[in-house]
Amino acid sequence: MSQPGATTTARFEVKMTHRSADLEIPVVIRARIATPAPVLPRHPFVFAIWMSAASMVAVAAGLVLGILAATEASIGGSRWTPSVQAHGRLQLFGFVATFVVALALEFLIRLNGRPAFSARVRIVVPALLGGGALALAAGQVWHDTIGALAYAGGAAFLCGALSFAVLTWRIPLSRPVRVDPQPLFMRAAAAWLAVAGALALWGVAEAEAGVIPLDISSATVEVFLRGFVTLTIIGVGLRAFAGHLGLQPPGPGRLLVVYSLLNASVVAWLLASGVGALQASSWLERIADAAFAAGLVAFVAWFGLLTSLRRARGGPRYTLLIPLAWVGAMAYAALLAATAVLPGGHSLGLYEDGAIRHTYLLGFIVPLMIAMAHVVLARFALGFVPWENALTGGFFLLFAAWPLRTIPFLFESAPSTPSRWLLTTAGLLAMAGLFLVATVCARTAQLATRRARQLARA
Repeated sequence: MSQPGATTTARFEVKMTHRSADLEIPVVIRARIATPAPVLPRHPFVFAIWMSAASMVAVAAGLVLGILAATEASIGGSRWTPSVQAHGRLQLFGFVATFVVALALEFLIRLNGRPAFSARVRIVVPALLGGGALALAAGQVWHDTIGALAYAGGAAFLCGALSFAVLTWRIPLSRPVRVDPQPLFMRAAAAWLAVAGALALWGVAEAEAGVIPLDISSATVEVFLRGFVTLTIIGVGLRAFAGHLGLQPPGPGRLLVVYSLLNASVVAWLLASGVGALQASSWLERIADAAFAAGLVAFVAWFGLLTSLRRARGGPRYTLLIPLAWVGAMAYAALLAATAVLPGGHSLGLYEDGAIRHTYLLGFIVPLMIAMAHVVLARFALGFVPWENALTGGFFLLFAAWPLRTIPFLFESAPSTPSRWLLTTAGLLAMAGLFLVATVCARTAQLATRRARQLARA
């Protein structure tokens, strides 16, 4: 059956003819029905708009708060803790969640051969996540005047997270998980995003003077990064990395080992964290950290992601950028394993913990997002990336910001004046890099929309 709204054409082939002096009559005719052309969704370039908007949230709001907190200027000095926490929510929820979910809504249908989600879904779900993050952060920083806005923001974000989970879980499995465990990673990622949203709303309810309890705040961040982001990267990467880097994915048995290690480690970390009424357990937290690091290393080793660096020369840019980003993931795994094994590894200060977390975020997650943007902006939009040098420049600016943000604070429980300047420099580099990303994504959306209008007129 043809797809509704598709254009179906028939080709007729003459196989044998009868000829006379003045007449040629077809005797055998076979009709071949051409494959119907797929119907494009309405507003097919919404994902590029959301990628641009999410990047600008980081540039104009999240990183601004981070720099103000680093220099203790303005509200970064008078409301330091709310500013730091709001900075984290904007970067994780407003930027990463919005960016990743907008792309995941495109990947989910392509990976499973399903019809496209409606334009309403692709607009509303990221809007709930990004808008909720903005409202949550604003209510937290200016808690004395618009504190109620944080409740509305937390509720909106949770609504968006639950919507994404429902959409993901409703997609039927094309093959049994014992044959193809890839959909399990996407389903678990969506579930962990909903858990992170619930924890964020709980944190707002327990906040005092705009300060979310540190145990709830830390649990929200770790669940988001280790659960949602990591499993989404693996779920998408099992298809995307294999195709674009020419790698052989791990077999189902190995994938189930990685899946079990990562999910069990997040559950164990939550149980050991002491969040809410739970009893903190240092030994269980060490096991959770070691298990998560082991899961990451096993995935990279079995997939051969770092070995693909040797074959990157002369290929598309992403063949270098994608495996290069995974160097940051391995650095994070090494730091996490060190905290699990070394004495005193779980008595780190706020800045030391933040340095380890930013190794994962700034050294791996965000660079990988930009590396993958080289793929999706071309494949899902124009066939090429406009201003590709700017997008690649954004990758290397973020990659350069990573050591400036993290290395000094791995050895300082309180920042010195030089470290504050390095922190500020890292923030400025990140702002410049993400501004380039936002600009390229916006330009892609503009050109793609113009092309769609021209095709509609033709």
